[in-house]
Amino acid sequence: APQAAKLKPGEVMLLENLRFYKYEGSKKEAERMLMAKVLASYGDVYVSDAFGTAHRNSASMTGVPKVLGQGACGYLIKKEIDYFSSALKDPKSPYVAIVGGAKVSDKILLLDNLIKMCDTIVVGGAMAYTFLKAQGYTTGKSKCETVSKNKKGEG
Repeated sequence: APQAAKLKPGEVMLLENLRFYKYEGSKKEAERMLMAKVLASYGDVYVSDAFGTAHRNSASMTGVPKVLGQGACGYLIKKEIDYFSSALKDPKSPYVAIVGGAKVSDKILLLDNLIKMCDTIVVGGAMAYTFLKAQGYTTGKSKCETVSKNKKGEG
């Protein structure tokens, strides 16, 4: 953290994209925490405004707040939460959800909740191949989940 210690009031230190580092998203918590300790050494507080990555168990998203003993959401995450809260509280019909991504297993709880309130759910991305394969369609070499596993890798 020598670079951070040299900053003068009002100066900012930018880091490159952390996803380039293998420990950022490592499946091994010990590796993620090694990186998290380095990142935490650059500051005193943790505020995340990365709504799109808030679900990731990574050195920067979950590790740094653990090391610092605190973490907070920024204004952009609050804005997203407020929007979704109002949209989900009293949905107007027709209510359509568009869900994408790679793995159905990551979104199964979301889909289970959405199916209770939506008139239509549109599934895109690699997830769509899982649904198509389940309906008997050929999906070729497309990414497709055939076995759902829990977080411990058990089927």
